[in-house]
Amino acid sequence: MKNPKVVFLSFLALVFVILTFAIDWLFIIPAVVLIFINQRELMKNRRK
Repeated sequence: MKNPKVVFLSFLALVFVILTFAIDWLFIIPAVVLIFINQRELMKNRRK
């Protein structure tokens, strides 16, 4: 694994997306936040 933080955040966002379809549509909000944080983490690593 290159970046365990990115893998963990991606998995957590995927869980929230599944909860969005299974339980309530409001679970999409933390999924979007986690994807945004993940994208920032990936862009930070690319600049180095």
